[in-house]
Amino acid sequence: MTLLKKLVIASFIGTALLAASAPTAMAKPAGKIENQSPAAVLAAFDDAISAAEAADSVVQKLESGADTNAALELMKEAKQALNHIESATVNREKEKANGLLKDSRLAVIKDDLKTAKALMTEAVAKFKELKQIYLRF
Repeated sequence: MTLLKKLVIASFIGTALLAASAPTAMAKPAGKIENQSPAAVLAAFDDAISAAEAADSVVQKLESGADTNAALELMKEAKQALNHIESATVNREKEKANGLLKDSRLAVIKDDLKTAKALMTEAVAKFKELKQIYLRF
C-alpha cells in the first residue's frame, strides 16, 4: 500500500511538472519576431540606421537651440528600431550599440552636449557596423 501511494504521488508530481513546464518552454518569447526573413532583417537594419541618423542630426543641433525632447524621442525610436533586428550574429554588437545610445541619451538629459554628440556619432557608426557584420556572415 505504501509503495502504491508513493507511485501515485510521484506520478502526480511528474505529470504536474510536465504540464507546467511544457507550455512555457515552447512559447514564443514576447516581442520576438519568429522566422524573420533575410530581407526583413535588412529592412530592420535600414530602419534602425535611418532612425539613428535622424536622432544624431537633432543631437548635433542641440547647442543651436534644437528641442531636447525631440532628440530624446528620436533616440527612443532608434532604440526601438534596433530591437526589431532579430539576428544572433549581431547580438553582442547590438548590445554595445544600445549601450552607446543609452549613454548618449543620459548625456542629453544631464545637458552634457559635447559627450552626447560624441556618443551619438559613435552609436550611428556602430549601427552601420552591425549591418556590415550581418552581411559578412
